[in-house]
Amino acid sequence: MRPIRHVTAVMLLAAFGAVGCSKREPAQAKKASPDSAQTSPVLKAAATVLKTDGEGFDESLAPKISGSFADGEEAFHARKYGEATAIFEGYVVRRPDNPWGHYMLGLSAWKSGDHARSEQAFEQALSIDPFHMKSLMNESRLFIDQKRYDDAIDRLTRASEIDPDSAAVYRLLGRTYHAKGDTEEAIEAYRAAIEVNEHDVWAMNNLGLLLLQAKRAEEALPLLAKAAELRKDVAEFHNNFGMALEHTGRFKAAAKAYGDALTASPDYAKAKKNLARVEAVRGGPEEPFEVEQAAKDNGADPETADDERAGSR
Repeated sequence: MRPIRHVTAVMLLAAFGAVGCSKREPAQAKKASPDSAQTSPVLKAAATVLKTDGEGFDESLAPKISGSFADGEEAFHARKYGEATAIFEGYVVRRPDNPWGHYMLGLSAWKSGDHARSEQAFEQALSIDPFHMKSLMNESRLFIDQKRYDDAIDRLTRASEIDPDSAAVYRLLGRTYHAKGDTEEAIEAYRAAIEVNEHDVWAMNNLGLLLLQAKRAEEALPLLAKAAELRKDVAEFHNNFGMALEHTGRFKAAAKAYGDALTASPDYAKAKKNLARVEAVRGGPEEPFEVEQAAKDNGADPETADDERAGSR
């Protein structure tokens, strides 16, 4: 049994956010939210909300404020966050009982910099559907941005109780605990994520970096080897693996890992700098280091790895 599952007794971890978060949003949001007819009173009500709560209402958005859910998503994915906020403000007036509308309003307001409106929207989504995982997780990200780590842990604990088999929840807990400075809790959470999903390369990467930071390079090495082996296309994984090799005195192997990072991303400045440094080292003879064997020793199966790039890093 994973001790991390008992999240109400032992809360989980946080990590070295080396790479960032995906912007992809759930396809089911569209299915969950059909639109109703546009009405002039709705436009006036939504415009009033925006004038009261926003930085100021752009009259050019008025024709779109009663747009469809799909219109709002289109604006969001085009990074027109103010426009998306306006559309979803109108949408939730028309469809106040659809949690997905409030959720998308929360995302849009967050990205446009209105944290107070974002939190209000996420909380409204959760008042309608207390099991709305996307709202719990993204509100936790909002709280992380605000350094409200205990609030983020509270939301993520609730999420882990709803879905104890979500590696993404544990991974985000790892990130939160690490940001808070609770290293051991962060390590535990990342390990829980990997136990749930043995191909969670982002949890491996973040845990490996956290262990490197804690001067536990030998422990980090197989994790970073596995991440690099599973996802040869991610330059950061090869670079981080190279760092672990370098910290354990394996300079020739580190040079190869940094070279692999540049193969994946030729303009990756960190890998260029790291490669130049280790190539200047005149170390003694090294024992051969087999990446595939290190990955297998950590339980990797490169041929069956899932693509986790869309997960929360």
